[in-house]
Amino acid sequence: MNAAMKKFFQLSVIILGLAGTAMANSGFPAIDLKPVPTEKKAALSLDGLKENTTVILQDEYGAVLLREETKGNTTYAKLLNLGNLPAGNYYLRVVTSLKEVVQPIVLTEKEVVINPNRQREFFAPVIKAQDGRLDISLFNSRLSDVEITILDDRDNAAFSETLQNVVIVQKRYDLSQLRWGAYTVQVRTPEKLYQHQFFVR
Repeated sequence: MNAAMKKFFQLSVIILGLAGTAMANSGFPAIDLKPVPTEKKAALSLDGLKENTTVILQDEYGAVLLREETKGNTTYAKLLNLGNLPAGNYYLRVVTSLKEVVQPIVLTEKEVVINPNRQREFFAPVIKAQDGRLDISLFNSRLSDVEITILDDRDNAAFSETLQNVVIVQKRYDLSQLRWGAYTVQVRTPEKLYQHQFFVR
């Protein structure tokens, strides 16, 4: 990218502090996942659902064993019967539009082991393209690099930058110098790649 193009994409990272953290945490359902004693089962309940939420159970290789949508309900309950699965590591994922919680599950020959301290949270970026601007907000959940790339309709990079050692990011990009057409913005964290298509007119 030439120097003129770089000039149009210059805006600094804004650290939002505790207000941004509270915003990122709002609206996510309360998750309760407990093993059923003496059985190879786990009881899952979600409370305070405010949007359609996806519940996914995967094995350690990423194969999807269960996928269900809450479909507008405010609560959700499911008894996970793991008795027919081999001993090993499994992952329960609860996904909303802004956040994903991943809870590891260890299945032994006799029981289900759930350690809440191993639960991980991932926050999806909020991406809005309008009025010749592209706004990206992200709560990264831990200090790490975030890469932002804008691709044209031929998958050529119109812009790319790496934000180093950030937790909370808010960026605005000026799109006025891009030609009309379809674009894809990619936001890559160490754990996930998020993509969003937008149009410049």
